Amino acid sequence: MQIVERLETALPDMQPINRKIASYILENAQGVAFSSIYEQSAAIGVSNATLVRFARSLGFGGWAELKRTIQEEIKQRLSPIEKVALSGLDALPSGAQLEQLCENEIGNLKKTLEALSLADLQAMVEGVAAAGRIFLCGFGVTRHVIGILEHALSCTQSKGVTALTGAVSDFSPKLRALEEGDALFLLTFPPYSREALHVAAEAKERGARLFLFTDSPRCPAYRLADAAVRCENNSLLLTNSFVGLIAVVQIFVNLLFLSDKALAVSRLGEVLALEGRGYARLSGEPDGE
Repeated sequence: MQIVERLETALPDMQPINRKIASYILENAQGVAFSSIYEQSAAIGVSNATLVRFARSLGFGGWAELKRTIQEEIKQRLSPIEKVALSGLDALPSGAQLEQLCENEIGNLKKTLEALSLADLQAMVEGVAAAGRIFLCGFGVTRHVIGILEHALSCTQSKGVTALTGAVSDFSPKLRALEEGDALFLLTFPPYSREALHVAAEAKERGARLFLFTDSPRCPAYRLADAAVRCENNSLLLTNSFVGLIAVVQIFVNLLFLSDKALAVSRLGEVLALEGRGYARLSGEPDGE
């Protein structure tokens, strides 16, 4: 539940001083997110310590953590055009722009890896081994990432791999084949598409296991997932950064390879041999038949 929803739900039962603070946040969320605690305590008419206690009463470590949460929620609601318009990066020298952009992506990668759950990744690896078939789902930019995943799995696995993307009319014939014992990998990031939630719900109704790559428990499909990996997606300009996601997908594919190395090597050898015959035919060389 987002902070605004939490405040609205808890507001009627709050003590007067906390109700005053909560009401101010609800009416001035953007001001709270991007100004100091000193400015906010003066605007509300309470002490800094009172703001800290209020944040802790909501389960945050302090006012700074509450403010960061509000910042992230505001950023998630911004369109790419709004992000670009509000950014001050264009006013910086090119060297400073590069430094900030690099630091941001390094931070995304670091936070993703720090929060990475080996148990969840292992559950995904085991899910592939136990699955009858593997389905991959992504829309928008993530459809390109499932293309990477589809290629890697097709090269190293002996079971069928099916990609679900495009319009509902495009993927419904493939989704029809999803059944109990299959595994569905869903990649979805803000703004979470309705198609992604539809596919997730359908997978659970059909008894398939759902493995999720997303940014936050706020993702509508999060509660449905058998295992979920969270990837930091903060972008200084556009909607999402996919540095963390690409890294996690790469780690997952390598863990999967190592889980049954003999099979993966055998399958990869077959693919390379088939490629060799294909290039030989295309070049007009004898293929040995």
